[in-house]
Amino acid sequence: MKINWEHKRVKHAIERMWLRGVSVRDVEEAVTKGKKVLQRETGLVQAMYKRYFVVYDEKVYQKLNLRKVYPVTVKMQ
Repeated sequence: MKINWEHKRVKHAIERMWLRGVSVRDVEEAVTKGKKVLQRETGLVQAMYKRYFVVYDEKVYQKLNLRKVYPVTVKMQ
């Protein structure tokens, strides 16, 4: 798994992380360990972990055996 922090959509997630006191490590834990729910309207994945939600887009490249994660936003419970 690789989290892409360079994508243009990630800027909003970084701002929300800063406002809510969530670290990069917290986001990585949420993506790997959190309970995942698919949002039907947007097609994005929402992972709930501890006290916050991480909404992200995920691309799976099976030939490279790689998952790329693009965080969209971070919400608090």
